[in-house]
Amino acid sequence: MFIPRGLLSAQRCSPYSLCRTFGLLEVCTTTEENSAKQTTVSGALCSFGGSGVLTRRCLSLLEAIEGLGQAGCVGQDVEVVVQRVYSIPVPDYSPMTILKPRVPSRSSSAPPAEKGKTRLCVLVQDSYGMFSAVQLHLLPCKDDLHEYCHMWQGRTCVLRDIKVVQRVTRERRTRLFSLIDSLWPPVMPLKDHGNTPSESRPAGPAPSFCYLLSGQESSVEHADGKTLSSLYLPPTKLTLRDILQSDLKTCRCSFVATVIHKRIMQSSDVGQGEVWLVLTDPSLQEEQPERPCRRTVALCVNTSCVLTSSVLEALNSPAVCRMSFRDSIKEHGVLLCVEQSVVEMCSVDPEGRLESSTPGSESLSHSLCEPKENTLSQPVRLDPLSPEITPNCLCSLTGVIVGVDENTAYSWPSCNHCGSDNLEVLAERPENFHCVSCKSVVDKPDTKIQLEVFLSSSLSNCTLKVKLQQKTIMSILNTAALEGDKFPGYDVENVLGKEVGPLAVYVRVVTRKPSLCMGLEEICL
Repeated sequence: MFIPRGLLSAQRCSPYSLCRTFGLLEVCTTTEENSAKQTTVSGALCSFGGSGVLTRRCLSLLEAIEGLGQAGCVGQDVEVVVQRVYSIPVPDYSPMTILKPRVPSRSSSAPPAEKGKTRLCVLVQDSYGMFSAVQLHLLPCKDDLHEYCHMWQGRTCVLRDIKVVQRVTRERRTRLFSLIDSLWPPVMPLKDHGNTPSESRPAGPAPSFCYLLSGQESSVEHADGKTLSSLYLPPTKLTLRDILQSDLKTCRCSFVATVIHKRIMQSSDVGQGEVWLVLTDPSLQEEQPERPCRRTVALCVNTSCVLTSSVLEALNSPAVCRMSFRDSIKEHGVLLCVEQSVVEMCSVDPEGRLESSTPGSESLSHSLCEPKENTLSQPVRLDPLSPEITPNCLCSLTGVIVGVDENTAYSWPSCNHCGSDNLEVLAERPENFHCVSCKSVVDKPDTKIQLEVFLSSSLSNCTLKVKLQQKTIMSILNTAALEGDKFPGYDVENVLGKEVGPLAVYVRVVTRKPSLCMGLEEICL
């Protein structure tokens, strides 16, 4: 059909009246549409924002995300329960690293660096059971995490001015979903999207996906004061025996334990690399012959786990300390502290109660610390060395020296005032040293010796190589010679056949093929 061009131009130039548009809409609105609108609004809450404008508060994360505004912004306030508060490290990206090709990497290997920054995060859940991880602002200080946990965790809050970053599944974020699984099933019935707000449904399987959101400090606000939400599931304290004897191969767990040994890996500074801790608690130290369990357990603090200043100070100290571990992961008999885990110092008051060492705020792990905690036996009991031992554990060993690794045996002078190895030969007196550490003149230096020996023990068909401590070396060598100005060396034949032990040893490495071999290091507890 041919339409004159002039008619089309006239129609384009005639704007349609907005008054007429709204008038038609008012006329066409039916009773059914009004009732439907009321039903929709009944699933949400209305409140006045700071500017006095009536804003709609949504109860469903999914509904709010489906109604996205521009640039991925969620246009509605969403009421949620803050299940967990934690912080994550922020990598320091340089221009050169940004230009490099992307290499697939796991989130657990993010560099946390003591000098780097950390970002505050919250794991939230709505009344329909949906979870979201919200990344918020950078923390000025890592210790500020305690304040936000005390302020938000377990409480009903409102999310506003948030953006959707990514939709993730279990396959892409296994560690995050292990935390979600530990919070499932919910402690109360959930709302159902298909029913009226008053109806609920039984909890099915845990969610298979969730959303990563971003916001600022102002994006989280209290909704109902300081009362804990009935949907909140706090961390449940377990004993190490309960964790080790659990049938679950992979799970989240929270506990309080004594750190009896620390081992820093891949770096010379705590906070820059992985840290292996050897833990125990009264449940592992007490006698329970009905279900034997090992006396200690290894825990790896991954670089993705942010450590506060008090924890870093304790890990740099050789002293034994007590710590609470929230939302750690148990994998294949080993405990891990990763991105969503929180480590906190604990102290024991004179009445025997565990308390947080963080002043001015409630403990992050308040629910983990129960009164009348049993004290550890002294000395700490260790398991005897066995073929089933794994690396990064402690055990007790007694054996006879059958060989010496002469390639690793050597001696060196040390300061007899402070024990430092940083000595310089004096130019005017070559027989004396200057200690760089304590600035003193050393005329009679102490002699330190490194000695690694092969032991024969009750384990058959097993090669044991042990790095001995100074006190054990002095007991098997000529002590009088060590006290002289110069160490004359030792005769291997005089060392062979001597019995050592019982020794407390740290298991550095275990190889099982072609034969069982163990590299051990004597430690002092």
